[in-house]
Amino acid sequence: MAISEETFFLPPDAEGTLQNQIQQLVAEAILSGRFRAGEKMPSSRKLAAHLGVSRITVTLAYTELLADDYLTSRGRSGYYISTNAPQPPKFPIMPREDKVDWVRAIGQKFSGGVTLTKPSDWGSYKYPFIYGQADETLFDRSNWRLCALQALGSKDYDALTSDYFDRDDPKLIEFILRHTLPRRGIRAEPDEVLVTMGAQNALWLTANVLLNQRRTAALENPCYPSLRDILTQSRCQVASVAVDAAGLPPDALPSDVDVVFTTPSHQCPTATTMPLERRRTLLTRAAEKDFLIVEDDYEFEMSFLKAPSPASEILGP
Repeated sequence: MAISEETFFLPPDAEGTLQNQIQQLVAEAILSGRFRAGEKMPSSRKLAAHLGVSRITVTLAYTELLADDYLTSRGRSGYYISTNAPQPPKFPIMPREDKVDWVRAIGQKFSGGVTLTKPSDWGSYKYPFIYGQADETLFDRSNWRLCALQALGSKDYDALTSDYFDRDDPKLIEFILRHTLPRRGIRAEPDEVLVTMGAQNALWLTANVLLNQRRTAALENPCYPSLRDILTQSRCQVASVAVDAAGLPPDALPSDVDVVFTTPSHQCPTATTMPLERRRTLLTRAAEKDFLIVEDDYEFEMSFLKAPSPASEILGP
């Protein structure tokens, strides 16, 4: 794919001829690392039309760059960035003078939390203990490819490209109601399902709807690191409750808690499963103390010794 001509702009106050300006644009892009060796330049016709100059002007600029070894020409193919072009210099980055008082401009302070990082070569570890990544030996590429072809076909084009604006994809909602939720023992109506952009988006929305500076949220310790960051940013009161071999202990919850965040099916990161009896106890305590439970039911299928436990919703007293 050729470099887009839309990345080129001629400054109105630039000095020199149009030909020299185009040469400078290409040279600066190569020296800055934006254009790399082997990449194809836009055709002289397209670049001339985009810049509003004559095609001969662009052709002459390309010719000079070819002579200076910034570009190379391939017969019936066009111009490419030369492998002999100057490499971007490794100058130290100079501090930028910023005229914005960010201390005053930012309404809330955020440290970035303690989100864990993983090495780029985690896949080479014998026991990586990384969740949320697909196992190449188990991933069904054939069916995935078939689904992609069907989704991109003309039959489902409208469903793929439609902007539903104030509602989610009705086909996706139907699948969730008929297949996903029943596996968890949950029955719901379409207006009770909200599709989010992943777990962090869902937890952020939940925290913003249910919590404020006067309310208290309880979370597991250890817990999903991003949840701790979200709750810290929400400015609510946070109570950390240590988990044991059975997950979150209901008796350890503070008396003034308003919302409890828990991962009973597959505790993060210990992977323990909360027994049904403890789930019932937690629900009973919620009814008595009038607090809400936010159940992060991620990877509920990860139960190899026995069938997955149902969602806490259907265990209520």
